This record gives sequence, C-alpha cells and structure tokens, in this order.
Amino acid sequence: MKLDQLKLNVDDIPFKKSLSFLPLINKLKQEQKEGVEIDLYSKIILDLVEKNPELAKTDFNIKDVEKYEKEIHTMMSYIFTPAQYKKDIGVVASPFDDKNFYFTPNYLEIYNNENIEIEFVEQRKQDSCYMTFTKLIYAYLMILPKFYNFQLDMDYLFLYRMTDKLNGLVKYYKLEFNESCIELSHKGALPIVSEDQIREMINDPMNMDFWLQTLPLDNFTFSGFMSFRYVDVTQIEVISSLKSQLLEKSSIINRNNFSALEQNIRSLLALPNLNLGVISMGVSQGHVDNPSNFWHGFIDSKKYQCDAYRGTIYEEAALVGSSVLVGDLSKRESLQPVEQELLNQGIKNISITPLHYDGELVGMLELGSTKAFDINFTKLRVIKDIIPIFSIAVQRTSEELKNRIEATIKEECTAIHPSVEWRFQEAAGRLLENKESDELAKMEEIVFKEVHPLYGAIDVRHSSVIRNQTIQDDLVEQLLLARMVLKEAFSDRKMPIYDQLIYKIDFFIEGIQKGLSSGDEINVLSFIRNDVESLFPHFNEKGPALTAAIAEYDKNIDPELNIVYKRRKDFEDSLGMINDCVTSYLEKEEEKAQKMFPHYFEKYRTDGVEHNIYIGQSIAANKTFDRIYLKNLRLWQLIVSVELARKTNALRSSLPIDLETTGLILVHSQPLAIRFRQDEKKFDVDGAYNIRYEIVKKRIDKAVIKGTSERLTQPGKLAVIFSQEAEMAEYQRYLEYLIAKGYFEDNIEHVVLEDLQGVYGLRAIRVQIKDGKVREEVLEVAKKLKLNE
Repeated sequence: MKLDQLKLNVDDIPFKKSLSFLPLINKLKQEQKEGVEIDLYSKIILDLVEKNPELAKTDFNIKDVEKYEKEIHTMMSYIFTPAQYKKDIGVVASPFDDKNFYFTPNYLEIYNNENIEIEFVEQRKQDSCYMTFTKLIYAYLMILPKFYNFQLDMDYLFLYRMTDKLNGLVKYYKLEFNESCIELSHKGALPIVSEDQIREMINDPMNMDFWLQTLPLDNFTFSGFMSFRYVDVTQIEVISSLKSQLLEKSSIINRNNFSALEQNIRSLLALPNLNLGVISMGVSQGHVDNPSNFWHGFIDSKKYQCDAYRGTIYEEAALVGSSVLVGDLSKRESLQPVEQELLNQGIKNISITPLHYDGELVGMLELGSTKAFDINFTKLRVIKDIIPIFSIAVQRTSEELKNRIEATIKEECTAIHPSVEWRFQEAAGRLLENKESDELAKMEEIVFKEVHPLYGAIDVRHSSVIRNQTIQDDLVEQLLLARMVLKEAFSDRKMPIYDQLIYKIDFFIEGIQKGLSSGDEINVLSFIRNDVESLFPHFNEKGPALTAAIAEYDKNIDPELNIVYKRRKDFEDSLGMINDCVTSYLEKEEEKAQKMFPHYFEKYRTDGVEHNIYIGQSIAANKTFDRIYLKNLRLWQLIVSVELARKTNALRSSLPIDLETTGLILVHSQPLAIRFRQDEKKFDVDGAYNIRYEIVKKRIDKAVIKGTSERLTQPGKLAVIFSQEAEMAEYQRYLEYLIAKGYFEDNIEHVVLEDLQGVYGLRAIRVQIKDGKVREEVLEVAKKLKLNE
C-alpha cells in the first residue's frame, strides 16, 4: 500500500503512549542499587526528582514542561552532556506525538532560520501520512528486538537535506534516535510472527497495512521519551551523488549538469565562493582542446595557445602529477598571461589537479575561489576519492565528443582531408555548442585564405572519340546478330515484315558507321528490344539454323545490361586500370609530400585523374609557412607527373584497348581563398576574381598552339601552362634541373596558346618525357632543390 493511501493519521496510531521521565529515573536507581558507580549528573538528577516528585509520574503532562524547565534541562544532561548540548543538533520528544519539549541550541538555530529549507530526501509528500509512517517504523524498530529477538537495522531510514537559501550550500543529516528511555510493554499474549514473516515485512517497508496485519500494535504501550540527533553525513552523501553524476552521460559538457556538479562540490567543501572548472588537455593545431562551452574551463582556449601554459601552475601540476595549490594568486610573482587572466576573472585562490587515465594526462580539474586561502590541502583531501571518477568522466566525454564531432562532420561535410580536419572539428564543435541553445544553428562557413593552388591532370588522349567508337562497335555487332536471326526467320517463313526489319537494321548500321549522333544509341536499342527481340518467343517451329542464330545472339548479350557490351567494357576496363594506377601512385606519393608541409589535396576521376592542391599558412595554423614549401611542392608535382606518365605508358601493353595518356600542369602564382560549399560538400575557390582560375582549369584541356590545330597536350610530353613571366622563369629552372636529373629530354618548347572562351594570353612550356627509371625517390629529389631567391 502506498503512503498516500495510508488511512491512519498522527493522532490515530494503534498503540498507547505517554510522556514520562520514570524510565530514566528507574534506570538510574537500578544502577545505584546494583552498586554501579554513577556519575555526578546521575546523582544530581536523582536528588532533583526526590525534591520534585511530579517528575516521576507515569504520565507527565506535556503542559508542565515549561514549569519544570530548569529541572528538565538538568535531567536531559543524561542524554546530552554539556559538550554535546553545545555541539549537537538534537531534540527530545514525547513518544510518537511530535511534541518536542527539549532542544539543543543548534537545533533551534536551524529550525528558526527562515533561510534554511529542510526536507526529507526521497520523500514525495511531506504530510501527516508520511509522519504516521515514520512513527510506525520507530515502533517496530523497538518491538522487534525486544519481543522477537530480531535486530532491525535502518540506519539511513530518515535522511534530511538542509539548503541554505542565501548561498545554495546543502548539508545532509541522518536521524539517529535513542530509545533507551522508553519502557515498552504488551498486554496479553504476543502475536505469533515467524522470522520469514518479519523478513517479508522488511522487504516491503512501504506496505504498512501488511505490517499492521502481520504484527498488530494495539496492545503495545510506550512510556517515556525519545531523543533524536541529526548526524552530519554531507560528505558521504555528496561524494556518492558526485560519483553518480560523473558517471552519467554528458555530466561535464552539459551546462545544467555541470552547474549541479559545481554546487555539490561547494556543499562538500562548504565553500560558497568556489568555482569548478574541468578542461581536456588534448592539443589540436597548437591550441588546448578545451572549447569553453563544452568543458567549462576557467580559461577560454580561443585566447591562448599551448605555449601560453608553459611556466604556469598548469604545467607545474602536469609535471609533478599532483595538485598544485596557490593560496593567493595576487601575491605570486611574475604572473604568466594565463595566470593573469585567472586574476582578471577574480580568482585569487586556485588549485589545479591533473586528471590521468591509463597513465595518460587527459585533463585538469580547476578549483578556484574569489577569496584568498579559501581552498587548502585539507579541503583537497576531501575530494581525493572522486578525482579518478573525474578522470574517467573526462576521458569518456572526450571520446563521446570526438564521436559526435566526427558524426557531425560526416553529416555536414562528408569525407574531409586530414590536413583540414582540425578546422572542421573546430566548426563541428562550435555547432554542437550552439545547438545547446539554438536547435536551428547551422555550421559556420569554412574558408582558407591566402592559399597557393596547384593543379595537375593525367588525361586519356582522345577518350571521347574512343568511347564513341566502342559504342558504335557494340551497336553494330548487336544489329548484325539481330539481322542474322531475322534472316534465318525469313528463310523459314517468307514474311515481308521480316525483310522490312532487315532493311531497317541495314539502315541503322550504315548510319552508325558514318558517325554516332545524339540519341542514336537509345533509338537503336529501343528498336531492337521492341521490334526485334519481342519476336523471338513467337517464332514457331524453329529450324536448326534459326535456333542457332538466337543462341548466338543470346550468348553475346550481357545478362545484366541486356546489350552487347564488349568493346565498351574493354574501354572501361582499360580506363579503370589507368585511373587505378594513377590514383594509387598519387596517393602514396602525396602521403609522403604531406611530411614536407601540410596541404589540402583532392583528386577526382574523369577520363583520367585530376588533382588540386592548396598550400598556405591558414591550412597549417600550427606551422610557419614559407614559399620554399610551395616551390618544393611544385617541383614534387613535376616529378610525380613524369612518373605517372611512365607508369601509364608501361601499362599500355596490358590494356584490352591501347590508351595513351597526356600530362598537364596549370601554374597560378597569386594566392586565393577556398571555401567549403555545404550544398556540394566540397571546396571551391572563393570570390569573383578567383573564379577565373576555375574557368581556366575547365578549358585548358582543349588548348591548342596558336596558329596551328595541334593540341598542347601530347602523349609522352608534359605541358605546363602559365600566364606570368615570373612563373615561366621559375619553372624553367625546375625543368633544367630535372633534365639534368634524367627526367626530360634536353628540349624545352615555349609556345603561345590560342585564346579560349573568356581566357586570353596563356603560354606554355612543353617537354618530352625521357624513357627509363630514376632511382631516387620522388620526395628525396624534391627536397634537394632550395630556391629561396
């Protein structure tokens, strides 16, 4: 039965009770009779009772308490010694009546303080129903040991929470009661109750109806008085609560949860001016990985890089591996910027405790106070048992946050190149922060300014022409196979419609052999399926020749595509083998090139493989950019282009269709900005001026030498396109160097290109790639060139 369904009230409990000092008096007299040496207070109490016989009544009137106030105070010295009277929070009451008649000063101070809120912990309704429940429990706590030899331990049955409304500090008290001055009796035969029944009662403590039915209380009498002490268990309760909070998901990064943690720490240490901070010590791009909206550290990580923490109390704590305590930060000499920032925030007293997980430093626990010397090592010892829990919480939260950021990046940006992943992590982290307060928050724009572009392409020569030729070949073959079937069908049965279809097939073949126009493929395949293949099931009494023709037709049809797919497959396989070769080598060498200087790299496959590279200070924020890295990368690009040309040339003999490749590099000397396009999930140049670079990239593959019809890109040659004289001079030096190293023939062509749509004044250098292998690694060769002028 639930408490709110309990029908009894405080004035209707089912047993007799009376206030009496007689149990105490009898106890003292018995000790005196047995020759026990009683203390001075016991003798004074007995002498007092002898002078005031009213105090020895079996039913003392509660209204007479005030009349005998001094005498009762003397008698209560047996319950609360003078030292306990001054220190304890205690009260003495008439049995089960809520009529308290004696109080310690601390009890009165708390209960008369309007700024102290007192409540039962885990009690839903503080009403008379719950009060009745508590009294019944106390009755059974006395009955079971005395009459049934069953000790009932309910040490934490009643727990109180006292909150100071002025500073928010919370204290917890358990209620201990002393029944030594209660005389308990029973009229008539005791109810028979087995141990199993008692245990069943204990296992269902809220079901008082069951307790009262199993062990009725009607014939029990309680005479005397009960005393209660409120024992401070704040440390035990708060530490337990902190452990539970820290083990919850988002215990640290959720602002409300963190505020609850901070308030619990304040209550535990009894420091209303205390501030709590938790930071993760991961490092990204030279910054402490501590977004303040997540980790709630004292210092905003956006303002200070990792170097700013050197020589500070943070580094000291990390090095010594234990707490570092500064009693008054304002008295500390030679404050570092980070420490000055703490002081600017009003933090005078601070403790920094390193948090370790599996032997690794994962974070720092900050305790700060606006009052100097508020925190001391005694306070720190109080929280030492929860430091490992903080470490676990930081590590787990870091992993959860990392997973959330990665999920956000994948959702918002798809796959991201490692060189710029740090920037997306920052943006994703801030997006998660902003979504805490604004569910409609969007990811910030990601722009890298002042980056130098490099573009290169390995393209298959005449790929469009070859692709069209393979389509023509497959269509003609399928038409010829269909013609053979119709020819055999016409031989078996001279139906004019068959001859008309053969005529139409011949018409299609003639047209395709002259050239494939837009829509021809769809028209031919539609004719074959609807007009020719639809007849196959209807050929009756097929002769051997017709059956063989249909079988030959079916054998040459791709089962998945339902078309002849031979030459096209050979072309696609050949193209795929070239692209796989280029991609594999490019990825391997690019991974090495990242070691020269971090840069953004992307590649995409068309009829060949194109790649974009962007390098600059904004992409590698934790390193110092110098043009030597750009020059090194340009040289690296030339070398890689040569190696790719050689590899694809060596691959030709293994291809189903012989395909030749061409190499092209575009030089653009002016830095530009790139912006991540959320809609397309990729980077693109930013700004109207920079768009010209993209236009040039899209049109140069068709560039021809001025005054001729010759394409700039030719098999076995590498072409470098530029528009500025300085660019040409720089690449001239690179090519001379590489000619000496055996990469190119000693013949550099300088050509001017025909104007393209919207693009004018382009020139190019073209060199013949030398056959043979160069032993030196690409990266090692690139490192040898140091052109600082």
